[in-house]
Amino acid sequence: MIDRRNFIKQSVLAYTTLKFFSPLHTLAAEQNKSLVAICESADHRRAVRQSVKMAGNMENFISKGDTVAVKPNMAWARKPEYAANTNPDVVAEVVKLCYEAGAKKVYVTDNPCNSPRSVYALSNIPAFAQKEGAEVFIPQSRHYKDMNLGGRFVDDWSVLEIFHTADKVINVPVAKHHGSSRITVSMKNWLGAVGGFRGLLHQNLHQAIVDLASFFKPTLNIVDCTRILMSNGPTGGSLDDVKRLNRVLVSTDQVSVDSIAAGYLGTSAEKVEFIGLAEKQGLGTSEKNKMNVLYEKI
Repeated sequence: MIDRRNFIKQSVLAYTTLKFFSPLHTLAAEQNKSLVAICESADHRRAVRQSVKMAGNMENFISKGDTVAVKPNMAWARKPEYAANTNPDVVAEVVKLCYEAGAKKVYVTDNPCNSPRSVYALSNIPAFAQKEGAEVFIPQSRHYKDMNLGGRFVDDWSVLEIFHTADKVINVPVAKHHGSSRITVSMKNWLGAVGGFRGLLHQNLHQAIVDLASFFKPTLNIVDCTRILMSNGPTGGSLDDVKRLNRVLVSTDQVSVDSIAAGYLGTSAEKVEFIGLAEKQGLGTSEKNKMNVLYEKI
């Protein structure tokens, strides 16, 4: 039996270890739980910065001299307030944090569904990201490379090479309703990182989503829930479908953030087929008792 003296000694040691030597993400890892940091703020840039800090700071994910590829959802010719694309303030703050952490170069791109020039102009993402020093480009044929993804449904496919060759990849989706997959958050966002005839992926959409999420393996997922599209996704078009949450979620676990976002979108992880498939294939967890969820409102 432990005596009081040893109990106090061990408690002090544990406290000291946690306070001075274990950032929160390390603590979560020690507990074998997925850390999800959530910050709520009407100032969306502050929400990004604080949620990343809660997850352990960008310096723990980006090293000095890294090239970083940022993948927003920039698919539709919609203005930011319609929540069809990632909030440009969220993307810009991610770029800024990468440079502050020592990144050498930050690229931002996406393969849009609508006319690229219209999407890039209306979304405001290029303008905001470029102000922070990012190189933003519309994908051309030279930016793609055929690769073997090794998936259960998707094997050989054309991939935006920057998301394979960059030192680090940061996934920055917006949380939305989706007519085919029920929701689109972090895992489905990878359909914008490939070329080819993406309609074929819809033949087995849920497995295709998991195959892509397995292949790209982002360094970090920073989910835009500042404005979420509750219905008529993924394109939207009515402000009546948009709900303002003012939240940003950060995690290395795509399954965890997708399952939490599913709740925000009025459904649940159990009702989203690709979340269950991803969990079975070991991509992460949707079980709340296996997550360490931190929340802060500022």
